[in-house]
Amino acid sequence: MTSSPEPSSADVAMSEEMRTCLPAPSPATVRAARAYLTQRHATGADQILWELTEHPLPDLDAIDAVIAASDRAQRGPGDQPQPMAMAAALVVLGAARLDMDQTEARLLDAAQASAMGWEQIAAILGLTIEETEERHRHLKPRLDQPVAHVLPPRPYGQTHRPRAATRTSDQ
Repeated sequence: MTSSPEPSSADVAMSEEMRTCLPAPSPATVRAARAYLTQRHATGADQILWELTEHPLPDLDAIDAVIAASDRAQRGPGDQPQPMAMAAALVVLGAARLDMDQTEARLLDAAQASAMGWEQIAAILGLTIEETEERHRHLKPRLDQPVAHVLPPRPYGQTHRPRAATRTSDQ
């Protein structure tokens, strides 16, 4: 069995640059894509959650459902997913990538705030100090992009979300 060669530093840098240059899908587009995929691929508890509360499939589950449908169609009888399903999965992937990039940027900031230096962070990530600092520079602007977060499902029958307490006197 042959193994694929390790990506070079230039390949990693190019990949990081491409990822942070991709436009983030708008929250409304992401919500529509999640709804489209959930309506077509949710089963069991996920289907019930959708029907009762319109809570979508988790992003990676929705993407995996489209990939699995494509794999099944390639192996035997069955239709390939529609281009719209592929497009919706790509939109959801962009949202998941943005969410992960924002999480990584916040974690790198938190690591620095906890007195970890770039040298320690780089060693943990298996990168050079320069690659780690560059990664942080590329991820930092992603914090300003809007994310379409999935809210927890509402209890059955609840038509509105309760207001969160914003002051300690409200609690």
